[in-house]
Amino acid sequence: FRQEGGWGQKQEAGAGQRQQAGGGDRDRSGKQQQYRQPGQKQIAGGQQQRPPQQQRPPPIIGPEESPPAYNVVSCAGVKRGTLGKQGICEVNYLRLNIDKMSNTAYHYDVTITPDRPKKFLRPIFDQCQREHFSDYVMAFDGSKSCYSVKRLPKKGYEYEIEMIDSGGRLKSFKIEIKETDIPEVELASLRSYHNDRLFDKPMRALQALEVILASNNHALGIRVGRSFYRKPEEFYDLGDGYEMYTGIYQAAILGEVPLLNVDISHKSFPKTQSIIEYLRECGLDTSRTIEDYRMKKVITQFLKGVDVVYTPPPNFGVIPKKYKVMDLGEAPAKITFILDDNQKMTVKDYFASKGCILQYPFLNCITAGSTTRQISLPMEFCSIAENQVLNRKDGNIQVSKMIKYSATSTNERKSKIMNLLAHFRHNENLTIRNFGIHLGSNFIKVHFRLLPPPELEYSGGRTIRPRDGAWQMVDVKFLETSKANQGHKWAIVYESKGRPINTHSLEDFKKTIQKTAQQLDVKLAQEGQVRGFQNIDFVLQDLAKECYALVIVVLPNYGTSYSSVKQNAELKVGILTQCIKEKTVLRASKDASVIHNLMLKINTKLNGTNHKVSEEKEVALKKLLQPIRNVMFMGADVTHPSPDQRHIPSVVGVAASHDAYGACYNMQYRLQKSTVEEIEDMKSITEYHLSVYKSYQNCYPDYIIYYRDGVSDGQFPKIKKDELGGIRRACAQLGCKPKITCLIVVKRHHTRFFPLRQTQGYRDFNNVEPGTVVDQYIVHPNEKQFFLVSHKAIQGTAKPTRYNVIEDDSNFDIDLLQKLSYHLCHMFPRCNRVVSYPAPAYLAHLVAFRGRVYLEG
Repeated sequence: FRQEGGWGQKQEAGAGQRQQAGGGDRDRSGKQQQYRQPGQKQIAGGQQQRPPQQQRPPPIIGPEESPPAYNVVSCAGVKRGTLGKQGICEVNYLRLNIDKMSNTAYHYDVTITPDRPKKFLRPIFDQCQREHFSDYVMAFDGSKSCYSVKRLPKKGYEYEIEMIDSGGRLKSFKIEIKETDIPEVELASLRSYHNDRLFDKPMRALQALEVILASNNHALGIRVGRSFYRKPEEFYDLGDGYEMYTGIYQAAILGEVPLLNVDISHKSFPKTQSIIEYLRECGLDTSRTIEDYRMKKVITQFLKGVDVVYTPPPNFGVIPKKYKVMDLGEAPAKITFILDDNQKMTVKDYFASKGCILQYPFLNCITAGSTTRQISLPMEFCSIAENQVLNRKDGNIQVSKMIKYSATSTNERKSKIMNLLAHFRHNENLTIRNFGIHLGSNFIKVHFRLLPPPELEYSGGRTIRPRDGAWQMVDVKFLETSKANQGHKWAIVYESKGRPINTHSLEDFKKTIQKTAQQLDVKLAQEGQVRGFQNIDFVLQDLAKECYALVIVVLPNYGTSYSSVKQNAELKVGILTQCIKEKTVLRASKDASVIHNLMLKINTKLNGTNHKVSEEKEVALKKLLQPIRNVMFMGADVTHPSPDQRHIPSVVGVAASHDAYGACYNMQYRLQKSTVEEIEDMKSITEYHLSVYKSYQNCYPDYIIYYRDGVSDGQFPKIKKDELGGIRRACAQLGCKPKITCLIVVKRHHTRFFPLRQTQGYRDFNNVEPGTVVDQYIVHPNEKQFFLVSHKAIQGTAKPTRYNVIEDDSNFDIDLLQKLSYHLCHMFPRCNRVVSYPAPAYLAHLVAFRGRVYLEG
């Protein structure tokens, strides 16, 4: 398709004809046929040799069966990677055909009064459009904006619309539609964005496109964020009164061409059932008042804020009405209210006077209404309203069941997405068609490259090469261990009150630790002490006075919590602790991996280095990574409280390396306002990290490579200005000038890769292999950007990590940054597996989480 800006080539012939340049097509027998560009050689295996860069053909949008040609440079001239073995996979993106899309849309503000919850606004707007704008195609966002293909004759309109509400009453609403200050939205910019920066993308046009593409889904699903949910055909119980809904996620993506990312999403919804049924599910006796404090708290937390439908007895002659639950009240016989004739009456007696004897007279009432006029409703007449969205955090049981449900192979995931697309039928929607947009019917194919894993070096130059995203330490010792002459004093402590753990099990555990420490050369004292405690605070203080370096704390099933251990050890006393659950201690004697994993953490906490990436044996790798010398790796993350806990501050975590290999890290925490994403105190954090680096290396770093986690595209300029500015000011303050490279690490996206062939046995969920990197076609053409699947997904479909290079003083080769990022995924010190994103960013996430633990309670 020829697009503005000369970045494509139109195929004038019909869709059924073969594409004459690049890619391939199928003949009638179904075999793939290859077509060569002039000057290209056909090589073994049907692959093509790339033409020289100056003769690079424009990118081809072929039929969905074949991927666009592999290009070492994007259509905007940005270099792409070349290392690794090439292959082809599918990605959950649909092609957006916008050839016939109008060049301009017109943007209008919509105001509906009196103000109503968002779910009521769409029917009001639709009614207005039917009555007054039947000749105009309009896409409404369900809140305050709408877009029209044609400009409306007047700049503003005001109408009265009558609608029947949920209670069956006729209500009148006023709707105002007026032009925005700049009504024209240049949709044509979606065909000519290729030389823009990622954060300068045509935002207004993209927002309009999102609204147009979503206009189809509102009638067929319940909107939550970018997803539209519906009740699945098969009921899936999440427990505690919740059930699973599945939905389609969709987001417009600007790659080499506009694309639509589609994925399946999952969410918990309150189960549509009577309150009595819910209480019985919770194991409550409905013939008695709920008085148990713990149970009452659980029930109240679930019901508070939930919409219930109150259905009075038939003889009341009143239609059902919806209320929002405010609280749990007393039993009907204990709640009194005053009638119009000033007579005082209990809720129980009121229903009896109307000829209705309550079946559950002792069961608490529900408090509903408003703060000024509260009403009490007997539970037996209330049921939970259907399809309601709750903005609350899921409990552990819900999260666990949801993961179990959603962890499917890539084949099954694709099948579910296709079923959802068939349900939502975008291409049949009149609004989408009238705007001139058409969606492809299948996932697109893209080129990937498979990076080989690095060799990992241990003590004495012994090396191990990971296989399938993991490796085992066989006959090797840690690269470096702490230099304590006599060995660090250490102890195992356990809670002695209640039902303490068996002391024989603890002795066996201690002996296994001593034996494994000797094998791995971890410098622990020959004899460790086992000590019981009643109060964790006192035992940690005693051990600190006796100069113990490490305390292994056995956490009981019920009793002392992880947060209380860390708060006492790290905020009050100042001593290293390693927590381990009681059930894990009992498993340790039979499972050697438990102690080995424990030793990985212990050696790191004692300032040892478990392993490093070996460059000496790989000449090409050594040459590629030659510029990366005297470098400090930094990682940063900010954890925010859930939406219903905005009064709690956000926690900043920043980790930075201080060794030659990027294996040993120190950390800093900060608290800041929960609404702020960028790190406000970056200057002082960096000054601290630079001083630690200098104390170990006797110099400041020449390079800082900064991995920043958890930032959306629109915040890139703010990160560059505030955080990188803070790093530069800290360097200037200390008199050093390192070159800074910043990569944004993004995990909150819905891009997934699907191999073309199913592996045998379905054992590994049919994911792409660790080391798969994609920087072709689906990434922004004017950015250094790539997707990397570095890990082996234990369950479900692997989520690639997206990397955006937003600052690069050194102008590093993209191959170097991809290889380096992949190598740093092997440097996470707490397991012998490749993790999903680089160690500095992963550790920063753990730092921020530890800060959250400090705030607990």
